[in-house]
Amino acid sequence: MNYDPYTDEDPEYRNTPLVSPIPRPTRETCPPLQYQQQHRSDPYHQNYHGHNSYHSAPQTSSTHSMNMDTSPNDLSNQPIASQIEIQKQSANFLSCQTPYKEGNSINGLKLVVGPIIEPDYNQFCNTDVVQLLLDKKKELKNIPYEKFTAARGKSNLYEKVGQSIFMNRSASKLACLDALVNFTGVKRYDPVKDLVFWFTDLCGGPGGFSEYILWRKHSYGEKVYGWGITLTGDQDYDLNRFRPDTIVRNCFKPSYGADGTGNLYNEENIRHFANEVIMGTKKEGADFVTADGGFDVRGREHLQEHHIKQLILCQIVTMFMTLKKNGDFVLKLFDVFTPFTAGMVWILYRHFEKICIIKPLPSRPANSERYIICRNLRERSPRIVDFLFEVNKKFNEIKSSSSGGPQDVNEIVDFNEMNQDEDFIDYLKMSNMKIAIKQTEALDELLKYNSDPELRPPNQEEYRRLCFLEWRLPIEEM
Repeated sequence: MNYDPYTDEDPEYRNTPLVSPIPRPTRETCPPLQYQQQHRSDPYHQNYHGHNSYHSAPQTSSTHSMNMDTSPNDLSNQPIASQIEIQKQSANFLSCQTPYKEGNSINGLKLVVGPIIEPDYNQFCNTDVVQLLLDKKKELKNIPYEKFTAARGKSNLYEKVGQSIFMNRSASKLACLDALVNFTGVKRYDPVKDLVFWFTDLCGGPGGFSEYILWRKHSYGEKVYGWGITLTGDQDYDLNRFRPDTIVRNCFKPSYGADGTGNLYNEENIRHFANEVIMGTKKEGADFVTADGGFDVRGREHLQEHHIKQLILCQIVTMFMTLKKNGDFVLKLFDVFTPFTAGMVWILYRHFEKICIIKPLPSRPANSERYIICRNLRERSPRIVDFLFEVNKKFNEIKSSSSGGPQDVNEIVDFNEMNQDEDFIDYLKMSNMKIAIKQTEALDELLKYNSDPELRPPNQEEYRRLCFLEWRLPIEEM
């Protein structure tokens, strides 16, 4: 007779004692755990460095504990689960509740020019927090650059995530943001009934962002096409460094504007590039715009926000002229302490459904770099474009003028207008304080490794492996 093993019809199940005769384990009766050194040749690494590792399902958490199938007869030879946890990141978005009317300009626009002044750090951050950061930066001044880079590399848990299948660290940054927000999951249906994803890449040479987007969309088996504008020369796109599977020469078009330099400070170059994109997208605009512009400020880090003002402005106006309605935008920022930069963030906040300021894990913690993610543009090519071009003209006039003392564009949005929105001010202050505090802590770590060059770094290989699993990137041996 056959018995159902899950009912009392089975005599063995029925006769199972309710109280186990085996005593409960205690600290005295349990042997200590035996931790074993992991090597690249063991099954642990072999299982996760295979050719198709990037086809694994997306992870739902940034905290990993890898469970391995083990044989009950041979537990002593099996590696333990990873004891490392990567930092959990989430995209904390701020939604704009102020009604937006297409065809109308936003309130509070105000162009203020004057002498270069020290910002009031309490406006958008906290003076004490910023002063601690500035004091810590001063301690770096007398460190030779070689020693600085060595200490920076050792002190950063995520230093090796920049070493991937792509040409540079920028690709890993976008991969991290994409895992959080899923920019590349967007599909569109164009008038010729063909799925295609359109993007533009601003100031993106040598091309890390574009390389990642092309690779990711092709890995989905989807069509993709992009346009990019960047400076010629050392900052130019290097198509020879793109992965072959990006099919870059068929799917990406570098552009250099009306004068052939790729310089976005020239209004004609912006208009020339925007026309190329709009015509190429059948007058609809791109689905996604990235802007990763920056330049070397070594030795002038405390003035980085001042030096990058015009570049941020020109990237934003180019975005407004090339992004489609409901499209997404990612822009690299640095400190947001001045009314000018806060005003640029305000303009984005008012023109998109929601924004998020975040420092992705591949961005080195000892610097002030961060990214603003803007989702769902409310109106394509809004009236703000004309105002931003006026501001750009003023920047160019200031640079070409030799009269008087140093001048700058100090404000573009009335502070009183921004200050009425408590949610915006609170969000910006909290973001600035969190990043400044984390940066100060990272500088402490850097100085510690500089003081003791023999200090061993953390297991950066394992942090890299866990991040790549989270971001669905291939894990290749270095």
